Amino acid sequence: MSDSFLVYDGRNRLYRAAAKQVARLSEDIRLVPWRSKSTRDFIEAQFGDHLFVFVLIDPETDKVHAGGETVRRLLCERGVPQLLIDGAERAYQVVGDPLGRVLHGQPPADVDGTFPLAEDARPHLESLRRECSLAACASGEGTE
Repeated sequence: MSDSFLVYDGRNRLYRAAAKQVARLSEDIRLVPWRSKSTRDFIEAQFGDHLFVFVLIDPETDKVHAGGETVRRLLCERGVPQLLIDGAERAYQVVGDPLGRVLHGQPPADVDGTFPLAEDARPHLESLRRECSLAACASGEGTE
């Protein structure tokens, strides 16, 4: 089974803690900081620009989940009840923009859904794997 990569902006303590908790609960998720060169290169190749976006990259299925769909996937895969998943996804859609502005200085990009892994982005997966080959990346230590 291939590891998935969770791209997040770790500048905020609350989001950093949440991402680390996801990594602790998931043996197959590696945290990658949004600001790293490997991540920038991947996002630019996938979306055409270095968008500020919450992303879950699943190399095994060749899918990239973005925005609220990332929230949905993370919770679904951890057995959270559907009612809570729906509420969390709605909350992300409503508060993502204002929270992004307040906590990160910019709103997240208007990118939401599941997308096929772009052929131009595929070569960047190896850079993400190398960046995350350290145990620190697996646990979220040392990330932004």
